[in-house]
Amino acid sequence: MQSFEGRVAVVTGAGSGIGRVTAQRLAARGCHLALVDLRAEGLAETARLVEAHDRRATTHLADVADAERMAALPDEVRERHDVVHVLVNNAGITSVGAFADEALEDMRMLVDVNVWGVVHGCRAFLPVLRQQDEAHIVNVSSMAGLMGLPHTATYALTKGAVKAFSEALRGELAGTTVGVSVVFPGTHRTGIAATARGADGARIAKVSQGPLSVLMPPPSFVARRIVKAIERDQPRAVVGPDARVIDLASRVAPGRTRLIGRVTSRLSGH
Repeated sequence: MQSFEGRVAVVTGAGSGIGRVTAQRLAARGCHLALVDLRAEGLAETARLVEAHDRRATTHLADVADAERMAALPDEVRERHDVVHVLVNNAGITSVGAFADEALEDMRMLVDVNVWGVVHGCRAFLPVLRQQDEAHIVNVSSMAGLMGLPHTATYALTKGAVKAFSEALRGELAGTTVGVSVVFPGTHRTGIAATARGADGARIAKVSQGPLSVLMPPPSFVARRIVKAIERDQPRAVVGPDARVIDLASRVAPGRTRLIGRVTSRLSGH
Protein backbone atom coordinates (compact mmCIF):
# COMPACT_ATOMS: atom_id res chain seq x y z
CA MET A 1 0.00 0.00 0.00
CA GLN A 2 1.62 3.21 -1.16
CA SER A 3 -0.04 5.51 1.37
CA PHE A 4 -2.11 5.16 4.54
CA GLU A 5 -3.28 8.76 4.56
CA GLY A 6 -7.08 8.94 4.57
CA ARG A 7 -7.49 5.17 4.26
CA VAL A 8 -9.98 3.24 6.39
CA ALA A 9 -8.90 0.16 8.36
CA VAL A 10 -11.04 -2.42 10.15
CA VAL A 11 -9.32 -4.11 13.10
CA THR A 12 -10.91 -7.00 15.00
CA GLY A 13 -9.96 -7.69 18.59
CA ALA A 14 -9.29 -3.96 18.81
CA GLY A 15 -10.25 -3.59 22.46
CA SER A 16 -6.82 -4.53 23.81
CA GLY A 17 -3.38 -5.96 23.05
CA ILE A 18 -2.17 -6.31 19.49
CA GLY A 19 -5.45 -5.00 18.06
CA ARG A 20 -5.34 -1.80 20.09
CA VAL A 21 -1.70 -1.01 19.33
CA THR A 22 -2.16 -1.86 15.64
CA ALA A 23 -5.08 0.58 15.48
CA GLN A 24 -2.90 3.26 17.08
CA ARG A 25 -0.04 2.71 14.62
CA LEU A 26 -2.38 2.79 11.65
CA ALA A 27 -3.91 6.02 12.96
CA ALA A 28 -0.44 7.51 13.37
CA ARG A 29 0.16 6.73 9.69
CA GLY A 30 -3.07 8.47 8.63
CA CYS A 31 -5.79 5.80 8.74
CA HIS A 32 -9.30 6.20 10.07
CA LEU A 33 -10.39 3.17 12.11
CA ALA A 34 -13.42 0.92 12.44
CA LEU A 35 -12.76 -0.90 15.72
CA VAL A 36 -14.36 -4.30 16.34
CA ASP A 37 -14.52 -6.22 19.62
CA LEU A 38 -16.86 -7.89 22.09
CA ARG A 39 -16.08 -5.46 24.92
CA ALA A 40 -17.50 -1.93 24.73
CA GLU A 41 -15.17 -0.53 27.40
CA GLY A 42 -12.06 -1.74 25.60
CA LEU A 43 -13.29 -0.31 22.32
CA ALA A 44 -14.00 3.06 23.91
CA GLU A 45 -10.43 3.32 25.20
CA THR A 46 -8.94 2.32 21.84
CA ALA A 47 -11.16 4.87 20.08
CA ARG A 48 -9.86 7.56 22.43
CA LEU A 49 -6.26 6.63 21.60
CA VAL A 50 -6.98 6.68 17.85
CA GLU A 51 -8.70 10.05 18.05
CA ALA A 52 -5.61 11.45 19.80
CA HIS A 53 -3.97 11.15 16.36
CA ASP A 54 -6.72 13.34 14.91
CA ARG A 55 -8.23 10.37 13.10
CA ARG A 56 -11.85 9.24 13.04
CA ALA A 57 -12.69 6.11 15.07
CA THR A 58 -15.95 4.17 15.12
CA THR A 59 -16.70 1.27 17.45
CA HIS A 60 -18.58 -1.89 16.48
CA LEU A 61 -19.62 -4.58 18.96
CA ALA A 62 -19.32 -7.94 17.23
CA ASP A 63 -18.41 -11.57 17.86
CA VAL A 64 -16.25 -12.64 14.92
CA ALA A 65 -17.57 -16.19 15.35
CA ASP A 66 -21.08 -14.96 14.52
CA ALA A 67 -21.49 -15.28 10.75
CA GLU A 68 -24.68 -13.22 10.59
CA ARG A 69 -23.22 -10.37 12.62
CA MET A 70 -20.03 -10.30 10.56
CA ALA A 71 -21.99 -10.35 7.30
CA ALA A 72 -23.80 -7.20 8.43
CA LEU A 73 -20.63 -5.40 9.51
CA PRO A 74 -19.39 -4.06 6.11
CA ASP A 75 -22.58 -2.07 5.52
CA GLU A 76 -22.41 -0.74 9.07
CA VAL A 77 -18.80 0.36 8.60
CA ARG A 78 -19.48 1.93 5.20
CA GLU A 79 -22.36 3.93 6.68
CA ARG A 80 -19.77 5.60 8.90
CA HIS A 81 -16.68 5.61 6.65
CA ASP A 82 -17.96 5.11 3.07
CA VAL A 83 -15.07 2.76 2.16
CA VAL A 84 -12.73 0.12 3.59
CA HIS A 85 -9.11 -0.36 2.48
CA VAL A 86 -7.54 -2.53 5.19
CA LEU A 87 -8.80 -5.51 7.19
CA VAL A 88 -6.81 -6.86 10.14
CA ASN A 89 -8.24 -10.15 11.41
CA ASN A 90 -6.62 -10.12 14.82
CA ALA A 91 -9.29 -11.40 17.25
CA GLY A 92 -8.32 -14.70 18.83
CA ILE A 93 -8.28 -16.91 21.93
CA THR A 94 -5.85 -19.56 23.10
CA SER A 95 -5.83 -22.89 24.90
CA VAL A 96 -3.00 -24.66 26.76
CA GLY A 97 -2.93 -28.25 27.98
CA ALA A 98 -2.80 -31.85 26.82
CA PHE A 99 -5.14 -32.62 23.94
CA ALA A 100 -6.62 -35.58 25.85
CA ASP A 101 -7.73 -33.18 28.58
CA GLU A 102 -9.27 -30.59 26.27
CA ALA A 103 -13.01 -30.05 26.54
CA LEU A 104 -14.79 -30.35 23.19
CA GLU A 105 -16.67 -27.17 24.01
CA ASP A 106 -13.38 -25.27 24.33
CA MET A 107 -12.06 -26.80 21.13
CA ARG A 108 -15.13 -25.74 19.20
CA MET A 109 -14.87 -22.22 20.61
CA LEU A 110 -11.25 -21.93 19.47
CA VAL A 111 -12.16 -23.06 15.97
CA ASP A 112 -15.15 -20.70 15.87
CA VAL A 113 -13.12 -17.64 16.88
CA ASN A 114 -9.66 -18.32 15.44
CA VAL A 115 -10.65 -19.96 12.15
CA TRP A 116 -14.22 -18.99 11.39
CA GLY A 117 -13.56 -15.49 12.70
CA VAL A 118 -10.90 -15.01 10.01
CA VAL A 119 -13.07 -16.61 7.34
CA HIS A 120 -16.07 -14.47 8.29
CA GLY A 121 -13.98 -11.30 8.19
CA CYS A 122 -12.49 -12.07 4.78
CA ARG A 123 -15.78 -13.25 3.30
CA ALA A 124 -17.66 -10.17 4.52
CA PHE A 125 -15.15 -7.49 3.56
CA LEU A 126 -13.54 -8.90 0.41
CA PRO A 127 -16.18 -7.52 -1.98
CA VAL A 128 -15.67 -4.04 -0.48
CA LEU A 129 -11.89 -4.30 -0.57
CA ARG A 130 -11.89 -5.36 -4.22
CA GLN A 131 -13.60 -2.11 -5.17
CA GLN A 132 -10.64 -0.03 -3.96
CA ASP A 133 -7.58 1.12 -5.92
CA GLU A 134 -5.45 -0.73 -3.35
CA ALA A 135 -6.40 -2.78 -0.31
CA HIS A 136 -4.92 -5.29 2.10
CA ILE A 137 -5.90 -8.14 4.43
CA VAL A 138 -3.79 -9.19 7.42
CA ASN A 139 -4.60 -12.46 9.17
CA VAL A 140 -2.88 -12.99 12.52
CA SER A 141 -1.68 -16.56 13.05
CA SER A 142 0.95 -17.58 15.65
CA MET A 143 4.28 -19.32 15.92
CA ALA A 144 2.10 -22.36 16.71
CA GLY A 145 0.88 -22.07 13.13
CA LEU A 146 4.45 -22.64 11.90
CA MET A 147 4.97 -25.84 13.90
CA GLY A 148 2.40 -27.75 15.94
CA LEU A 149 3.66 -27.22 19.47
CA PRO A 150 2.80 -29.88 22.09
CA HIS A 151 0.22 -28.92 24.71
CA THR A 152 -1.29 -26.38 22.31
CA ALA A 153 -2.78 -28.90 19.85
CA THR A 154 -6.12 -27.19 19.31
CA TYR A 155 -4.59 -23.72 19.20
CA ALA A 156 -2.01 -25.01 16.69
CA LEU A 157 -4.81 -26.55 14.65
CA THR A 158 -6.54 -23.19 14.34
CA LYS A 159 -3.43 -21.12 13.67
CA GLY A 160 -2.12 -23.62 11.13
CA ALA A 161 -5.46 -23.29 9.36
CA VAL A 162 -5.07 -19.50 9.30
CA LYS A 163 -1.62 -19.88 7.74
CA ALA A 164 -2.81 -22.23 4.97
CA PHE A 165 -5.98 -20.22 4.31
CA SER A 166 -4.04 -16.94 4.04
CA GLU A 167 -1.48 -18.40 1.64
CA ALA A 168 -4.24 -19.81 -0.57
CA LEU A 169 -6.19 -16.55 -0.52
CA ARG A 170 -3.10 -14.52 -1.42
CA GLY A 171 -2.61 -16.77 -4.45
CA GLU A 172 -6.23 -16.40 -5.52
CA LEU A 173 -6.01 -12.60 -5.28
CA ALA A 174 -2.78 -12.32 -7.25
CA GLY A 175 -3.25 -9.76 -9.99
CA THR A 176 -5.98 -7.91 -8.08
CA THR A 177 -5.64 -4.77 -5.98
CA VAL A 178 -5.94 -6.77 -2.72
CA GLY A 179 -2.85 -8.05 -0.94
CA VAL A 180 -2.84 -10.66 1.83
CA SER A 181 -0.33 -11.09 4.66
CA VAL A 182 -0.19 -13.64 7.47
CA VAL A 183 1.59 -12.71 10.71
CA PHE A 184 3.19 -15.18 13.13
CA PRO A 185 3.76 -13.61 16.57
CA GLY A 186 5.75 -15.35 19.27
CA THR A 187 5.05 -14.84 22.97
CA HIS A 188 4.33 -11.25 23.88
CA ARG A 189 2.66 -9.23 26.63
CA THR A 190 -1.06 -9.24 25.82
CA GLY A 191 -4.21 -10.36 27.59
CA ILE A 192 -4.69 -13.52 25.50
CA ALA A 193 -2.78 -15.75 27.94
CA ALA A 194 -4.74 -14.34 30.89
CA THR A 195 -7.91 -15.84 29.40
CA ALA A 196 -6.34 -19.10 28.17
CA ARG A 197 -8.56 -22.16 28.13
CA GLY A 198 -7.47 -25.75 28.55
CA ALA A 199 -6.19 -27.86 31.44
CA ASP A 200 -3.15 -25.63 31.95
CA GLY A 201 -4.92 -22.36 31.19
CA ALA A 202 -5.01 -21.11 34.78
CA ARG A 203 -1.29 -21.80 35.27
CA ILE A 204 -0.33 -20.01 32.07
CA ALA A 205 -2.57 -17.09 32.97
CA LYS A 206 -0.75 -16.76 36.29
CA VAL A 207 2.67 -16.83 34.61
CA SER A 208 1.57 -14.25 32.02
CA GLN A 209 0.72 -11.82 34.82
CA GLY A 210 3.83 -12.54 36.92
CA PRO A 211 7.34 -11.08 36.93
CA LEU A 212 8.43 -13.20 33.95
CA SER A 213 6.03 -11.23 31.74
CA VAL A 214 8.52 -8.33 31.65
CA LEU A 215 10.80 -10.53 29.54
CA MET A 216 8.17 -10.77 26.82
CA PRO A 217 8.15 -8.15 24.04
CA PRO A 218 5.23 -5.69 24.04
CA PRO A 219 2.44 -5.92 21.46
CA SER A 220 3.89 -2.90 19.69
CA PHE A 221 6.52 -5.24 18.18
CA VAL A 222 3.76 -7.17 16.43
CA ALA A 223 1.81 -4.05 15.47
CA ARG A 224 4.89 -2.56 13.83
CA ARG A 225 5.33 -5.66 11.68
CA ILE A 226 1.66 -5.72 10.75
CA VAL A 227 1.86 -2.17 9.42
CA LYS A 228 5.10 -2.98 7.59
CA ALA A 229 3.50 -6.05 5.99
CA ILE A 230 0.63 -3.91 4.70
CA GLU A 231 2.95 -1.21 3.42
CA ARG A 232 5.26 -3.63 1.58
CA ASP A 233 2.68 -6.28 0.63
CA GLN A 234 4.69 -8.94 2.44
CA PRO A 235 3.23 -12.45 2.29
CA ARG A 236 4.37 -13.32 5.83
CA ALA A 237 5.90 -11.76 8.93
CA VAL A 238 7.49 -13.81 11.74
CA VAL A 239 7.70 -11.69 14.88
CA GLY A 240 9.91 -12.33 17.90
CA PRO A 241 13.00 -14.43 18.65
CA ASP A 242 11.03 -17.49 19.75
CA ALA A 243 8.88 -17.37 16.61
CA ARG A 244 12.00 -17.13 14.44
CA VAL A 245 13.48 -20.20 16.19
CA ILE A 246 10.26 -22.15 15.60
CA ASP A 247 10.21 -21.01 11.96
CA LEU A 248 13.76 -22.27 11.48
CA ALA A 249 13.01 -25.55 13.27
CA SER A 250 9.96 -26.13 11.08
CA ARG A 251 12.21 -25.93 8.02
CA VAL A 252 15.28 -27.79 9.32
CA ALA A 253 13.52 -30.49 11.33
CA PRO A 254 9.85 -30.50 10.32
CA GLY A 255 7.51 -32.47 12.54
CA ARG A 256 10.14 -33.26 15.19
CA THR A 257 8.26 -32.08 18.25
CA ARG A 258 8.89 -34.96 20.68
CA LEU A 259 11.67 -33.18 22.55
CA ILE A 260 9.46 -30.11 23.00
CA GLY A 261 6.67 -32.43 24.14
CA ARG A 262 8.86 -34.02 26.82
CA VAL A 263 9.80 -30.60 28.16
CA THR A 264 6.25 -29.24 28.21
CA SER A 265 4.99 -32.49 29.80
CA ARG A 266 7.45 -32.07 32.67
CA LEU A 267 6.51 -28.43 33.11
CA SER A 268 2.82 -29.29 33.26
CA GLY A 269 3.37 -32.21 35.64
CA HIS A 270 2.41 -34.99 33.20
